[in-house]
Amino acid sequence: VFAGFGVVSAESNYDDYKGIDAKDNIVLIFDTTPDSGNPHSAFARFDIHTKANIAKDHGAKAIILIAEDNDFKNDRLSRLSYDRTLGETAVPVIGVSRVVGATLFGLKSQGSLAIVETHLANSQVWVLAPPDDVIDTRPMISLKIELTKKQVDAYNVIGILPGTDPQLRGEAIIIGAHYDHLGHGGSGSLAANSTDIHHGADDNASGTSAVIELARQFVKEKKNKRTLIFTAFSGEEEGLLGSKYYVNNPIWPLDKTIAMINLDMVGRLNEGKLTIGGVGTASEWRTVIEEQNSPAVLRHSLTPLTEFKGLIFNEDGFGPSDHSSFYGKNIPVLFFFTGTHADYHKPTDTFDKINFGGLSQITNYVGRIVSSVDQNLIKPTYAVAKSSGSMGQVRLTVSLGTIPSYGDTTDGMILDGVRDNSPASKAGLKAGDKIVRLAGKDVRNAMDYTYVLGSMKPGEEYEVELIRGTERMKLKIIPAAAARRP
Repeated sequence: VFAGFGVVSAESNYDDYKGIDAKDNIVLIFDTTPDSGNPHSAFARFDIHTKANIAKDHGAKAIILIAEDNDFKNDRLSRLSYDRTLGETAVPVIGVSRVVGATLFGLKSQGSLAIVETHLANSQVWVLAPPDDVIDTRPMISLKIELTKKQVDAYNVIGILPGTDPQLRGEAIIIGAHYDHLGHGGSGSLAANSTDIHHGADDNASGTSAVIELARQFVKEKKNKRTLIFTAFSGEEEGLLGSKYYVNNPIWPLDKTIAMINLDMVGRLNEGKLTIGGVGTASEWRTVIEEQNSPAVLRHSLTPLTEFKGLIFNEDGFGPSDHSSFYGKNIPVLFFFTGTHADYHKPTDTFDKINFGGLSQITNYVGRIVSSVDQNLIKPTYAVAKSSGSMGQVRLTVSLGTIPSYGDTTDGMILDGVRDNSPASKAGLKAGDKIVRLAGKDVRNAMDYTYVLGSMKPGEEYEVELIRGTERMKLKIIPAAAARRP
C-alpha cells in the first residue's frame, strides 16, 4: 500500500494514512516530507525512525522507502544500517532506488514518479502520470532482515596520581577525555558513503593528548594535594558508554570525587574562542576559570602565557560528552571545547589542521584550573545548573527534563538523569528509572521515547509507566513547552 510521505501530524492537520488500510501490509513511502528543504519545517522531526513507528501504529509489517536522489549510490538510503545508539526500530525498513520505486508504482520512468511526489507535496493528493507511461503491475513483495549483534570488549584507560596531603588525598579530581572515534565510518559518519579511516585528530585525539600531557606535568611536579585520576574513556561515540560504566563502577568513591574535568575537541582554537561548559555546576567555577585567565596570573607565570580573549560560558552540566555521566551523579563538572567544524566526523579531521599552539594553551589553562581546585582546602560546591535545552537535532514541542540513555535496549528506556524542577522531577521520576510506557504507548528505547514525545502537548497530563528496581509503577506527568531554538 502507498502512504505518501508516511507522515501523521495532528498539529499540522496532516495524515498520509487517512483512508488507507496498512494492517499486515508493506507500506511504500517517499523518503522525504511535504516541504523537504525547509530547515524550519513542522515536519522536520519525521525521520526514518519516526515514520517506522507511525507505520507500526497503523499495523504495517514493513516499510519500503523510495530514495530522494536519482543516483541511488549518492542517497542516504544506500547507507541504511542498524544504529546501535537508537536500538531496534519499530518495523523492518529497506530503501530502494527511484527506478525501483517507479516500477512498484507501475510506472515506466522516474520522471513520472516525480510528478506523483510533487502533486502529493502540493495538495496531499497524488495523481499518476499520463496513461501511456503506466504499466499494469500488482506488486507483491516479501522481505527478510536478519540482525546479528556481536558484543565486543572496550576499555577505559586510567592512571592514578596519589595526593600528597594526609587530609586531602582521600578526595579525587578526574581529568578525562574519550579516545574512541569512528574507525572507517559507519552510522556516525558525516561523509557520504566513505569507508576511509576517520582519523579523529580533533575528536578526540586533541583531548586525549591533553590529558596525557597534563598527567606528565603533574607527575613531574608531584605537588598535588588531592588524588588525580587521569582517564581515557572508550565508547563515547556509542552513547557515553565508558564514562557511564565508570560512574556505575568507580575506582574511587563518587562521594569523594570532588570534580570532573572533560576535554573533548580542543584542537581547533580559533580567534581565542574557547567554550567552557558546566560553569553552573559549582558555585565557585566562574571565579576559578576567570581568575586563571586573568592578566595578573598570566603575568606572574614562569612561562609565557596567553590570555583567552573569547571565553564562552555554558551553565549546563549535561551535554553530548563524558562529563554528562558525572554531572548525573551530582559531581561538579567542567567541559572544554573549541567548537565544531566542517571536518567533524569525517576522514578529513586530520592532524595537520590542529592548532598546536592553541592546544598547548588550553592544556596549560586546564592545568592551572586543576591546580587551583587541588590546592584549595574548600572543594567545589555542587549546584544545579541552568539547562541549555535539548541536545540533538530533533525538534519537539514539549520537554520533560529527562536525560535518556542511548544504550541498546528493547525492553524500556533507562534514564541517565532527571533535571531539577523539571516536569519529570515533579512527577517523581529518578535517574535509573526504566520507562516502559508513555502516553499509552510502549517505549523500548530512546527512539520510541522521542517518537512518543513528538505526539504530546504541553500542559496536558499523561501517564508514564516505569520500572524502578523490582517495582513497576505508574506516575502522572505534565510536559512543559520546549524552549524555542533558532
